[in-house]
Amino acid sequence: MIVNFTARRTELTDEITDYCQKRLKRMEKILDDVLQIEVILSEQRSRKRVDLQVKRRGEDFVISEETNDLFNSLNKAFDSLENKIVKERRKMIQKRRRRLGRERAMVMTPVATPAPKLQELPYYSDKPISLQEALLHLEEGKKEVFLFRKEDSEAWAAVFRRKDGKIAIVDPEK
Repeated sequence: MIVNFTARRTELTDEITDYCQKRLKRMEKILDDVLQIEVILSEQRSRKRVDLQVKRRGEDFVISEETNDLFNSLNKAFDSLENKIVKERRKMIQKRRRRLGRERAMVMTPVATPAPKLQELPYYSDKPISLQEALLHLEEGKKEVFLFRKEDSEAWAAVFRRKDGKIAIVDPEK
């Protein structure tokens, strides 16, 4: 992490730089993703202002504090910096947890497809009938499919109306 100091209309002393280095060293654990910090000290009349420009991966932000005493301003600025970084880190952790929770929910619970509703229709004949009778049943009921037992072999067959309007038969014996 790179720390740069700038003083505007005030004097930058070793005591101030040592104090800033000491505070940043204490926060080193939470500042691991910070690339650069600019500490800007300025003075206007009796007001002492401290600006911390923080550059992180993906985000840059500025923290400003102003009081009558330079060290009070520094304390408030560093406290604000610590609070901001901790808050952002918590947000990031919560976002990851929500995303992982959604991914686990998608993997763990398979999507239950509702069973198709079946409707029983009387489009069949239990009694053995001939092919001509099956065609008559198909025509009279305006049905699309008719299932029947064949008269001579007792096997099942089906006649149906194709999309082009022609009639076809499904006979498993042939």
